[in-house]
Amino acid sequence: MASNSDSIYNVLTFIHRHQDKVRFISQRNSNVIAIGVPDTVPVANPELYFPVGHLLVNRMDDDFLAMNGDLLNDFFERTQSSKLDYREVWITTSHIPAEQAYLVELSFE
Repeated sequence: MASNSDSIYNVLTFIHRHQDKVRFISQRNSNVIAIGVPDTVPVANPELYFPVGHLLVNRMDDDFLAMNGDLLNDFFERTQSSKLDYREVWITTSHIPAEQAYLVELSFE
């Protein structure tokens, strides 16, 4: 599954470490965070993980959640969710060439 790859981990880590270089996008849903990442950020196999003009949606598996809980918790804290925690994380990705950006959207369920 694409969402459990090193490429996705690396992009999430980039966002976490370089928040001044990304754009956080306001969301209507309280459990969602969306980020625009410059498409100049190196990604292995971007055509697989960030398809042009299409959305790729995957549920992160339990192993990914367990291994990267601290990183994901940082993103969860940026949501407006009234929940205290989450059991699942869904990731939606895409490449938007007109914006010169990768879209990364995390949904905490």
